[in-house]
Amino acid sequence: MGNPGSSDHISRRGWLPSALALLEEEHPFVIALVVGPPEHPRLGQRLLIAQPESDTPDVSGDLSDRATDLFPHVRSVAAARGADLVTIPIPAGPGTDDTLAAEVMFSTCGPPEMVWIFGAGHVGRALAPVLPPLGFRVTVCDDRAEYVTPQSFPDPFTRRVGDFADLAAECAVRPGSWAVLVTRGHEHDEQILRRLAPSPPPYVGMIGSQRRAGTVRRNLATEGIPSDFLESICTPIGLDIGADSPAEIAVAIAAELVAVRRGAHPRMAPSRSDVPPWADTSGLRDLWQRVLTVLDDGKPVVLATVVSRRGSAPRGVGAQMALFADGSITGTIGGGCGEEEVRSAARRMIAAGERPRLLTIDLTGDASGAANGICGGRYTVFLELLQ
Repeated sequence: MGNPGSSDHISRRGWLPSALALLEEEHPFVIALVVGPPEHPRLGQRLLIAQPESDTPDVSGDLSDRATDLFPHVRSVAAARGADLVTIPIPAGPGTDDTLAAEVMFSTCGPPEMVWIFGAGHVGRALAPVLPPLGFRVTVCDDRAEYVTPQSFPDPFTRRVGDFADLAAECAVRPGSWAVLVTRGHEHDEQILRRLAPSPPPYVGMIGSQRRAGTVRRNLATEGIPSDFLESICTPIGLDIGADSPAEIAVAIAAELVAVRRGAHPRMAPSRSDVPPWADTSGLRDLWQRVLTVLDDGKPVVLATVVSRRGSAPRGVGAQMALFADGSITGTIGGGCGEEEVRSAARRMIAAGERPRLLTIDLTGDASGAANGICGGRYTVFLELLQ
């Protein structure tokens, strides 16, 4: 992508085309954004880091001169697909030795996880439509063409027909792919798991009873499949909500996927306790496209980004909302009175042309939640005027 320079134009809007291009190409990337303190000369400046886990990441933006200093934090959040707020020293500008402490938010962006549903029967058909509103893409796989039809799985679902083992091998080499096994028999599960074992996805779940799961694990263990992979399989699949019907099972599976992504799954949370929380960046492509369209029309936009949260705040770090001069919005940072406070601040910012600023929203209120909100948390939003 190169280095687009360090002009104020670049810092306020020039990153948007590059970020959108990376999303369209389905390349994960990290954005580093200076959100404080208010007096820091580089407030609101960004660095985009494509291929963040490589030895030679591609960088652009007006923090490019400090890329080397930011890389350790970039790799930490990229590995966790996370977001984090870090205080680090950053020079006041390129070519100067005057260094000031800066609050920098790192947020991972990229295509949503692809959930590969192996098995297009009753559960697969019930599960597929539940996942896109939760921010997952879906590929449905089966070895029976009559089950994987446009009528059962219309666009935008990806439909694949073929040998389960071959499809699983493809899933294993695709970054950001998760595997849900809801096939019609354990022999198919074993075919899939053999191919997933050498490069396990972040999540593998398998439907069936404890007896079926035990049979699969024993059979694969005798073949030399590593025990740590076999024990990592979430089976019986789904959170225990007493689900019985295909629709209820679909809800339980979807809930488990969300719990894994959020680091709240009881079996997986301990392994995530020392890593940044998952970056809440769903819906950014549409939001950024709308922002860029409005800016191209010569109208100002305030971009609100959640940079920290405590308690039960409604959205996670990285969530964004765009506010326009006509009072309309795109996206959400949680709704309610907290969002209205942000909208009021944005209107003042547009009217007065204010500098970027941090705004803390306190939803704790009174015990009934009547004073401020029902969530009971606190979150901090970075507001910046783009024009």
